[in-house]
Amino acid sequence: MRVRRDIASVPARSARETWATIVNLVCRPDSVDRQQLDAASSLMESIIADELPARIPIVFKGSGPRVLIYCRYQEAALEAGMAVDRLTTNPTAGDWRMTAPCEVEDVHWMNQSLASRASRLSVHDVDQEPGEGDRDEDVSKAIEIDWETLNTP
Repeated sequence: MRVRRDIASVPARSARETWATIVNLVCRPDSVDRQQLDAASSLMESIIADELPARIPIVFKGSGPRVLIYCRYQEAALEAGMAVDRLTTNPTAGDWRMTAPCEVEDVHWMNQSLASRASRLSVHDVDQEPGEGDRDEDVSKAIEIDWETLNTP
């Protein structure tokens, strides 16, 4: 299952304000390692300023459905307004991960930087979709039902 949110960015919000809006959206009191999102601010703000999340989302995978965050820019940002619908689940509770798109030439050094300060975050080539094998797909594959036992009185 996936949940999508569109966040108005430049010029409605600066890249810094956009990242802060995303962090506030995905973090609640029971969030784990919020400081990692804060530690990655400069990298994520750069990605937002480059307008990469307009076509490939920032993806949070953790407890509950996958959360896909797209950013809107220019006229679309102004038309979207500043309101953001709250999430009904907390994607940063428990064991969670986040991935964001970046330019291919930046993938290596950004992932190295994230590994040292925000190990739950990673980036991937903007020309590729986020990785396969997402948590919700893995869980559905891992469930086995013993129909014979269920049918036994």
